[in-house]
Amino acid sequence: MKLVILKQGRYKVAAVTEEAGVEVLRFLRALPADMQGSAAGLPALFQRYAESGRQQLTNAVFHEANKQEGIWEFIKGRLRVFCFMDTDGTLLVLSHGAIKKTQKADPAEVAKAVRLKKDYMAAKAGNNIEWEERNERA
Repeated sequence: MKLVILKQGRYKVAAVTEEAGVEVLRFLRALPADMQGSAAGLPALFQRYAESGRQQLTNAVFHEANKQEGIWEFIKGRLRVFCFMDTDGTLLVLSHGAIKKTQKADPAEVAKAVRLKKDYMAAKAGNNIEWEERNERA
C-alpha cells in the first residue's frame, strides 16, 4: 500500500495513493463549483487534526461513521472524507471522499473505508507500506 503524508504536526495525516495520485485530493479537485467552498475548508481540518488530534475538532466536523470498524469522517457541508487511525494513534489515514446523499453515512462508502483499513493493517503487518513524496498540495 502506498501512502503520502499530507499534514504533519503532533500527529500525521496521510492519504492512500494510487496510480492516478492521491484519491482524496483528486476527489476534492473534481467537485462541481458549488462545492469548492466546502472542499477548500477540508485541508484546514486535516491540519487541525495534525496539530492537536481530535481534541480541537467538534463532532460537527469530525466523528465516527462506524464505531465497530473504527471508521471516522471529516465533514464539511455535504462532503465527507473517510479515514481511520493507525493502532499507535499517531497516524490518521484518509481513505477517500464522498458526497453525502442521505442522513446516515452511505454503507457502501463506509465499506470502502473498512476495506482500505484492512488493506492498510495487512500491509503494515507485512511491512509493505510504501511512503511517497508529497507532490500534491492538500
